[in-house]
Amino acid sequence: MEHIEAIRKRQLGLALGVGIPYFAFVIGIFLYVYLAKEAVTQVILLDFPLHYWLVAIAIYPITWILFIWYVRKANAMEDEIQHGGGA
Repeated sequence: MEHIEAIRKRQLGLALGVGIPYFAFVIGIFLYVYLAKEAVTQVILLDFPLHYWLVAIAIYPITWILFIWYVRKANAMEDEIQHGGGA
């Protein structure tokens, strides 16, 4: 039972440490596009406006990379605790 509690606490810390900045990043992108729409729509990259890249394209690879990293880190925490490496 101690192992489960240790895993839960460490993974909660990791989830909050990753989730809160990620949430702020996503909200920040949408706020930036909304508040600076005149400037953002003027910038064109590969025939698409910057706001399209930020909202429709950039968020998804960043999200997947972050999710994959988080799952690997959480699994490593579980393995470390299971094998008596820490609490």
